[in-house]
Amino acid sequence: MTAAPKPGFWLVAKREWRWLAHDPVALILIFGVPLFAFVILSLAFSHPVIRGLGVVVVDEDRSEVSRAFVEQVAASPNLSIVERTGDIASAARAIRSGDAIAAVYIPANFERDLKAERRPQIVAFYNQQFLTAAGVATTGLTDSLSAATRSVAERGAPKAARIGSLVPETIALVNPGRNYAQFLLRALLPVVVHIIVVLAAGYSVGSEFRQRSMREWLECAGGNPIVALAGKLAPLFAIFVLMMLSVPLILEGLFDISFKGDVPMIVAAASLMIIGYLALGALLQLLVLDLPTGLGLSGLMVSPAFGFAGVGFPILAMNAFSIAWGAILPLRWYMAVLLGQAARGLPVEDSAGPFAALAALAVLYGLLAFLRLRSVAAKIELPPQPAPPAAAPRSIGEAFTAEWRRVLGMRGPFFILVIAPLIYGVFYPQPYLGQILRKIPIAVVDNDQSDLSQSIVQTLDASGAVSVTRRANTLAEAHAMLDRGEAFAVVGIPPGTERDVLKGTAVHIPIYADATYLFIFRTTNSGMAAANRYALG
Repeated sequence: MTAAPKPGFWLVAKREWRWLAHDPVALILIFGVPLFAFVILSLAFSHPVIRGLGVVVVDEDRSEVSRAFVEQVAASPNLSIVERTGDIASAARAIRSGDAIAAVYIPANFERDLKAERRPQIVAFYNQQFLTAAGVATTGLTDSLSAATRSVAERGAPKAARIGSLVPETIALVNPGRNYAQFLLRALLPVVVHIIVVLAAGYSVGSEFRQRSMREWLECAGGNPIVALAGKLAPLFAIFVLMMLSVPLILEGLFDISFKGDVPMIVAAASLMIIGYLALGALLQLLVLDLPTGLGLSGLMVSPAFGFAGVGFPILAMNAFSIAWGAILPLRWYMAVLLGQAARGLPVEDSAGPFAALAALAVLYGLLAFLRLRSVAAKIELPPQPAPPAAAPRSIGEAFTAEWRRVLGMRGPFFILVIAPLIYGVFYPQPYLGQILRKIPIAVVDNDQSDLSQSIVQTLDASGAVSVTRRANTLAEAHAMLDRGEAFAVVGIPPGTERDVLKGTAVHIPIYADATYLFIFRTTNSGMAAANRYALG
């Protein structure tokens, strides 16, 4: 006679493996949904760098300079001229209809005023609904204008201006190609995984309340809640760790996005994130002891986590509630470790803070899930006797009323149909209530120490877009601040800036930026360019 299997971790894990292999909902949730999401996202980011954005040109000057500018726009890889029109109204209609992302207006007498040193303006209109695309279009148009002006100046050899100019020159130290996939796809794949992790853990634990037997689960563990919880979640942990390890292969193989940081740290951080969300999914189910309600609560908590993680909208622009809520989500800290290591290649010690916070959350949620399971295990009772069937309704109205009473009388459907939409409508917009990104911290290296350089710094600090929060003596010191996330850009003012400007020379002001977060990069770049224009008074 075969001896009965010994209760313990392996018996619980084997029981869970058998259930996972034969439950179609679990198979679809754990394997089907991530595979479908990975395929869709990979196809969506098949062109990781934004190219060929539609631009409408309104050229009222029709001069050598304006033609040179239009030629530069046509040659830009980021832009594509979709229409040339004679009035601004037609260009505005093209933007509103979605045929173009931007329009450029070149005023009459532009070349004449340029050569007369009157500083004429080319006006650009953008569709700001698509912030990243508008930022790429802005960069393309600015580069085109600069190239055209230099080209015509060289051919015409006009006389030097009485006073020089400041020319911002942006150098992206991180993500120099403005790779959209490196910015979003690297973040979106873990977002998909973390949602599936929570729901899979909740479905596994919640299934014990009705479909399976919680008493049998605890008996397989010998009555030990730690063994019961660890054995149940171990198969899911193994599956999702392999899934997370496949993410770098997708990024490297399909999109040629290299990994720059410490591999063991990222593996450990991914493992901690999975542990934290497995424990959180189990905890929510054990708190409500109802599968539909628990899954609804899990979805409500984790589905908007991407907004609170600070990837799509920066943390520095969020309100206090959004910052606090994001801090209790493992995804927030995993993203900090991931982007710091994978995109910037930071030293391990610079990612120690978010890694420690991630580890603390994994331990906290694991401990709370264990304590709740121990409390539930001590109160296990026989299932209640089913209620006697209600009398059959006598009309369609009675049937409709009875069905709604039955649905609203159940916690799961009531939560999903009534409570969740109300909470979600208030909860989801919280990270975006700031709406406008302001006062992005930057660092300044002032190697000129002149009145003009001080004016540049003061103008930057007074800007609504950026704020000078760090001053460094060397560019190397400032770059280290950029890597640690203390600043999102570094402005270097070279020696002799004031002297060269007074001689009538155009002085290039290097701006070293982090293009990991494209929204921050675009706002920082625009703000500093505007501040440099005003610095000369």
